[in-house]
Amino acid sequence: MSVWTWLAETTRDLRECGHAELADAVARLPQLAADGDAARIATLLPIARRAARDAGTPPWLPAFLDHWPVAARVGDRAEGTIALPDALAQLDNAHPDSGHAGCPPAVCAAENALACYATIDGPGYVVDRAALLTIARAHTRPGHPAFPALALAHADTLVDDDRPDEAVAELDARAADVRAAGGRVGIDYAFGYVRALRHQDRHADALDALGRIEAAGTAPWPSGPVRSAALRRIRAERARLLAWLSRTGRCPVVDAVDALPDLRDADAHPALRPAWVEAAEHLAAQGALRNDWRLGVTLTTWSRYCERVGAHRPCLEISLSAARLAAARGARWVAESAVLRAERALTRVRRVDDPAGDLAEARAAVRAVPPVVLPVPAADLLALLRTEPPEQVDPERQADLVVAALPYRPDDASLLNALGQVGRTLMLTDVAAEPQWRHVRRMPGDQKAALSLLETLLYDNDTAGVRTLVRTLTDAALITPEPARVH
Repeated sequence: MSVWTWLAETTRDLRECGHAELADAVARLPQLAADGDAARIATLLPIARRAARDAGTPPWLPAFLDHWPVAARVGDRAEGTIALPDALAQLDNAHPDSGHAGCPPAVCAAENALACYATIDGPGYVVDRAALLTIARAHTRPGHPAFPALALAHADTLVDDDRPDEAVAELDARAADVRAAGGRVGIDYAFGYVRALRHQDRHADALDALGRIEAAGTAPWPSGPVRSAALRRIRAERARLLAWLSRTGRCPVVDAVDALPDLRDADAHPALRPAWVEAAEHLAAQGALRNDWRLGVTLTTWSRYCERVGAHRPCLEISLSAARLAAARGARWVAESAVLRAERALTRVRRVDDPAGDLAEARAAVRAVPPVVLPVPAADLLALLRTEPPEQVDPERQADLVVAALPYRPDDASLLNALGQVGRTLMLTDVAAEPQWRHVRRMPGDQKAALSLLETLLYDNDTAGVRTLVRTLTDAALITPEPARVH
């Protein structure tokens, strides 16, 4: 039985027992979670919790309702360490030492924790995931709605442990268990095959597996957000596969370009971003996708999101792509910033063998970017940049020139302000703030520089930085002696 079949039966039973409002919530919450709509979940959840307190409701309902806010965060929103405490707290409540009382039959709380571990650092958390799977799978069997999800989680764990061949065998075995129990293998299994085959460098076979999902039709998924989420995932995976096949000469590049999902889809649904970035980098390497500063802004924005939510390995991978692409287009400051972000992410993952080598290659690519040569003396740079026609402005080139001029005039408030402005355009406000901070700490009385830093911090929603700036300026004002009065 799929989780969606179970949900349909459960909502019908609740409605027949007179819990119509609760039935609507039970049906709606998983849909909202599939779409990553945390705001609407937060609105609906208190209403559902109140309804769940009515007499005669199943005892597992509170845990079931509380599952979905976290599911949205670790699923579509791809949150890592910031969601892990909530995921583990639910796991503790759902699987106490005395047994698994309170764990809803449709959803095992282990699913959220497993997804969170995989997002933080899939290869680094292989042991943790395997241990959790051993416990969780003891409470499921073929026919339980949680069974397919845990089988897929096991296969993903094997892939992250560099055992994709065993992942394929695991999926085959669990599918056989389902058939032996008289059930029907859900098409979600195909996503597990796609990932395992891709890691075996069997991209064409993975593409065939995606084709089987589409051939089966979308009927197994409920209409609305759940079906849309599945179709988005199919498109993203196909784009990644075709982009690699085109780069290796095994399919026309135009097919890969046509398959690339709209950027807005990946921007709205963070779980799609790693596949989109991988496909985009392959296409850009072939000259089939424009590698310009706008692409750089997208990758910077996404890598910073990963850093903020604690998705360390995706942050590392997207930052490395951003660095390579920026180096290829000669954007030194953006490339160096991406390398620094990748270095931070590398310190936060547990398995560093392969990414360490990738990082070394990215550093070498950045070092190979020709040094920036100022076309005029540093004091005259801003005047020159102001003469550029707006349609010809390249923010990355401007940033490189401003950064190159600053060593000659480190306390030039106008240059620091220009760095803040171009940093906001390129979504590198965190990097632009560093030289601004150094200047303000040395010269807190420079009001123009302090205002420029404040604008940078506000644009970045850095409330802690704003508070620090206020304290810095206040402390400086308190210790600054008053000028002598003339009598």
